[in-house]
Amino acid sequence: MSRRKLILFDVDGTLLTPGPIPRQALAEALSHFLGRKVELTFHDVAGLTDPIIIRNGLVRHGTGGPPSNGDISTVIEHFLTLEEERLPASDDVRVFPGAEELVRACLAENWVPALLTGNMERGARVKLARTGLWELFAFGVYGGDGNAREDLPWVAWERAWNVLNESFRPADTILIGDTPNDARVARLNGITSLIVCRREETEWRQAIEAEQPAWLVDGFDDVPGLIRLMKGK
Repeated sequence: MSRRKLILFDVDGTLLTPGPIPRQALAEALSHFLGRKVELTFHDVAGLTDPIIIRNGLVRHGTGGPPSNGDISTVIEHFLTLEEERLPASDDVRVFPGAEELVRACLAENWVPALLTGNMERGARVKLARTGLWELFAFGVYGGDGNAREDLPWVAWERAWNVLNESFRPADTILIGDTPNDARVARLNGITSLIVCRREETEWRQAIEAEQPAWLVDGFDDVPGLIRLMKGK
């Protein structure tokens, strides 16, 4: 009898686009804390955890030594409060075509869809609840659950045991993301990765390819085809 698969889904850029609010809220929380204007680009946030984004922002735009954990926690709290105030009413939060169908197809295969995201849990919840996806996932691993994103798969395997009383190995796990760092995290942990490239820049695709994902796709339009690929691993 074949073992069940654990399918770890990233959120932003993979399942949905949250629009500009999260990045604006991050910049606003950093600006408020530092007392000076902070702007963040896509590359400041892509593939990183919220705490690392905030730590990087404090280092880059602040003065003095490394930020304390208390400083980071203060900015995170302000950032999450802004997200919770603004995202529920936003029309910019949109699920990508095929994303919900892919999660449901995983459920139909008796696989375990779970979250592995750089978002803090509150941020992931407000985005996924806004789109009706939150209840589809067995559990989640979030930006505050590890010192670096590459630590998070180990947290996911431990959490699967705690929540489901079920063990998973790297060979049973597939990570679905959208950035070179998602592919890197999978490679470093011996996990098969399915990466969706949603940006048109040649350099972005090349950066993903350099991390050797098992599959690189442009979207989730062919869900049955993706399931067939994933069944082969």
